Amino acid sequence: MSKVFSLETARDQLKFDATSGRLISLKFKSRPRRELVFSRPDDPTFVLQYFSPMREYRMLTSHDAETTTISVSDVRGRRRLVMDFGKLGGLDVHVRAEVESAADWECSYWRIAVNNKAGLEIVDVQFPIVVARCPMTGEPGTGTVVLPQYMGQVLHNPSPQTIPEDKPQAWQLSKTWPSTFHYPGSVFAQFLAYYRNGLGVYVACDDTQGHMKLFRALRRGRGLRLGVAHVGDWPTHGRRKLPYAVRIRSFAGDWYDAAEIYRSWALKQKWARPLHKRQDVPQWLLDSPPHITVRLQGYVDDGPVFPVKEFLPYEKCIPLLGKIAERVGAPLVAVLMSWEHGGPWVYPECFPPVGGEASLMHFVKMARQRGWRVGSFCNGTRWVMAHRWNGYDGREFFFQHGGERSVCRLPNGERWPGDWDGSWRPSYICCLGSKITRQIAVDFVRRLLVWSMQSIQFFDQNINATSFPCFAGDHGHPPMPGKWMAAEMERIIHEFRQEAIRRGETEVIQSVEMPCNEYCLPLFQQCDVRGQPPDGDTESFIPLYHYLYHECIVMHGMMSVGYEPYALPMRNAYNCVIGEIPGAVMTGDGTLLNRETFNWAEWEPKIGSNEDALEMIRTVTAMRRGPGRDFLVYGRMMRPAKVDGIDRIEWEYAGRRRQVDAVFHAAWQAPDGRVGIVFANWTKEDRKVSFSDRRLAEKTTVHTCGREMSAETVSTAQPLTVTVPGLGVVVVEGALAR
Repeated sequence: MSKVFSLETARDQLKFDATSGRLISLKFKSRPRRELVFSRPDDPTFVLQYFSPMREYRMLTSHDAETTTISVSDVRGRRRLVMDFGKLGGLDVHVRAEVESAADWECSYWRIAVNNKAGLEIVDVQFPIVVARCPMTGEPGTGTVVLPQYMGQVLHNPSPQTIPEDKPQAWQLSKTWPSTFHYPGSVFAQFLAYYRNGLGVYVACDDTQGHMKLFRALRRGRGLRLGVAHVGDWPTHGRRKLPYAVRIRSFAGDWYDAAEIYRSWALKQKWARPLHKRQDVPQWLLDSPPHITVRLQGYVDDGPVFPVKEFLPYEKCIPLLGKIAERVGAPLVAVLMSWEHGGPWVYPECFPPVGGEASLMHFVKMARQRGWRVGSFCNGTRWVMAHRWNGYDGREFFFQHGGERSVCRLPNGERWPGDWDGSWRPSYICCLGSKITRQIAVDFVRRLLVWSMQSIQFFDQNINATSFPCFAGDHGHPPMPGKWMAAEMERIIHEFRQEAIRRGETEVIQSVEMPCNEYCLPLFQQCDVRGQPPDGDTESFIPLYHYLYHECIVMHGMMSVGYEPYALPMRNAYNCVIGEIPGAVMTGDGTLLNRETFNWAEWEPKIGSNEDALEMIRTVTAMRRGPGRDFLVYGRMMRPAKVDGIDRIEWEYAGRRRQVDAVFHAAWQAPDGRVGIVFANWTKEDRKVSFSDRRLAEKTTVHTCGREMSAETVSTAQPLTVTVPGLGVVVVEGALAR
């Protein structure tokens, strides 16, 4: 039997192969018979990817070391495992990996350093290599992967069909790589977790400076690799020690428990300033105006392009929006989209807007006179080359305006194409490190400010506030993705703000498509998070981002998902309980688009009840502006209460069967410590539910918003039964029990 080295923390015992340094065992001390990791002799301790002289990916691992020395030492109550790997692949490249533990620590801490004397152009270092023991059969009960990416996901019962294989290409930035799929970006937080039968493995980084990383859950042998790659910033000549640690531990429970571990660290960091302390979030946004989209060209993205006659000139929209504002009892944010001169979402050849600049400016003036705000979703830093539904050809504009010097480059120097809509809108992603990219973006935002827009989502497409990766050597940044990307995002948002200040606009907000990654939270006041009510899907949206960061940024759900024919009441009820401003897309007769989509659909046939949709928006808005404000605007999400008696609505529509709870619920904590249990009923019938929650003190107040607003103080007998009105909202509020 091979010799092993052991380390212990307050909760875990870890074992390492003394010859190779690989992790061979991780056990939770309270359940010592349960092995949490899987290891094979061919698993490396680390992987290092670098470029050949032709800038093709090459790989070295711990197995390529000519010398390996592993030792353990105990100093001042800490045990440290030190692994030295010399002459990788016969080159003058040396790696030192360390793991440190202590009896009173919850986590073990993993660090790595590379001394590169061979001039290698290192792209990334993958460390540690952690493979969770996972059956990977797809059968019920085989576990859940927690993924802090895009909008927040769990993947239940992993299988070869749902989990990609761990192979070199899975870690290589290429033409097929999703251009936002990194941290900080579409991966909005720095952890991965997997659990099964109430016990799991948690891997996280404690970086506070925005270094680029890849986080991936991949199939490796008979297990699930919870992988992290540390990208860029590795010197071609010299030594670098990773300036942060990777933390590993077991955890008991489910995704809430994994998220709580991360949140307890993340909310102490510089990016986590709560809304009730932020000075850059205007009152109009905190008052939760419903967001209503007006699409000015075409009905769908991948479809015919034509000016929408019902909305142009822009002044036609005022009476339509006015009826909505009156019905929901609140001022609106009118979000203008698809106004670009070259066609919907054509950037940067955008101006003048369809329908004329004078009409647009008059519309904004009229809206602001009514107490509304106007904004736009934009296209971010993507240079659109063509639009195949209207014949737009942007090649001449591209070459005349420096597009060649602004777009991101692949490792081989080729332009980096856009990665999801090339069939109808081919484009190139643009580098924020390029002066031309920044100049065009600032000029664009300046035009929106001239129009007096106050809600600007320029960073659409750059989802989750992503700076696209770039390997160019002539943009003023290192010829490799890295920490410079986060710095450039900070730089351009500062320039946007300076433009607003120069125009005397002190209440302009910057928004971003999908959850804003944690590092960029101080830069943005709002994000658009497209939640999806639970309906039993294998891969499901979870309010993971809301659990981590709701208290730090305003969220809206104008483009969330609901299911036909109840899409809008359902999605805005769900928006309510997860703490998002409600909203919808407006059609040409002023009714709302009640379709099962996170963006657009044909206007006809009409589906569902427009009156129900408006009523749901009204009650959600009234609760957010009223007694629910401290929870739904400023609050911190908690684990849900135990609720009984919720009816499950089953129906079939357009060939699809659905089963969705009639009442959604969530638990929140206000900044002053009060607890609020929130219920929203998307059906037209009143619903009674019962719940128990020992976090509530003896007396509570039940706030009900249906046709009228009411409040009643009651004793917190367990369980407590409340009636949630049809298309209404209830907040049960009380002090935190001691």
